Amino acid sequence: MSINDRVADLIHALQDNENLFAKRISVSASVVFNVVNPKGRRSYPSGPVLDKILSIEKDGNRVSAEWLMRGEGSMFLEKEPVLLSDTQELSETIEQLTETVSKLREGFEKLKKG
Repeated sequence: MSINDRVADLIHALQDNENLFAKRISVSASVVFNVVNPKGRRSYPSGPVLDKILSIEKDGNRVSAEWLMRGEGSMFLEKEPVLLSDTQELSETIEQLTETVSKLREGFEKLKKG
């Protein structure tokens, strides 16, 4: 399967047609036509077009570069789940920052009173 076929599959997965997909990635319809339509040139997408395709998200998941370029893996990258340890570490950091801000405020008030 070529990159052209994968772009066509992506258009189908997004439930777009060539024109809607072109608008989605801000290119002319002829660019998309020449990439995916058998009656077009079947040219490879340019770097800027690839960049726009890779920025597409569906349900918060971005298009996978591995899938688009090589046909490997899933069409969309899945978001990594937030781990409990990450949220605990974040809570501790917020607590430390809150304490630091309080101390800075106290010091500032002392300086103002002079």
